[in-house]
Amino acid sequence: MSDGTSPQLGPTATGTGSPWAPARAPEPPPASGVVPGGSTGVLPPDYAPFPSAGPPTAPPPDPTPKAVWLLSGAAVVLAVAAVVMSALAWTRPEPAPVTTTVTPSAPSYSDAEISAARDEACAAAKSVVAAVYEASVPLVAALPNRESPEYQAALANEQAVVLVEMEYLRLHIPPATPRDIADPLTAYINATLAVLAADTSGQDRNLPAEQGQTAMDKAHAACKR
Repeated sequence: MSDGTSPQLGPTATGTGSPWAPARAPEPPPASGVVPGGSTGVLPPDYAPFPSAGPPTAPPPDPTPKAVWLLSGAAVVLAVAAVVMSALAWTRPEPAPVTTTVTPSAPSYSDAEISAARDEACAAAKSVVAAVYEASVPLVAALPNRESPEYQAALANEQAVVLVEMEYLRLHIPPATPRDIADPLTAYINATLAVLAADTSGQDRNLPAEQGQTAMDKAHAACKR
């Protein structure tokens, strides 16, 4: 029996229970960082602070100095210029050869040299004309019958005389011979050789014979002055 008070089945106001009440399990501890009846305490384990929102930092300076870039650019320009100059040198045409024409001056001769050459040429012409005329007379006489033995003998004689006399006359016209004598004698030599060619081939000899006579007349007139 009791003493007039009812036994309590639960915990008392002071937190102590009845000795006959079953034991209660202890209350779980509050969540981490939360103090019952108060504000937040310890931070949760997965908490991470936001990054600082301070002013941005400047980028690091360029490690390559400006002078290095300038030198590199100059080297590239020089290399390109060298390549261009080499290409121009290869493609440049060769300069045209310069041809210098030197006209030799006419040689000068003394009066004695000119007089001696004049006498030599005129004497040779007189001797040659006589020899050629003497060889031509029998050949002209045998012209009507070119197949006759007389004509063949006269032609052989004329060939020998003309070739020898023309070379003799050519050798006796010295460089100091006046032109009014040397030029007609040269024309006479050419005309006389043309006469010999016509006689040998059976052609008409009249035209070259007339040319030879005209040339010798000019030389003879100059020799008399």
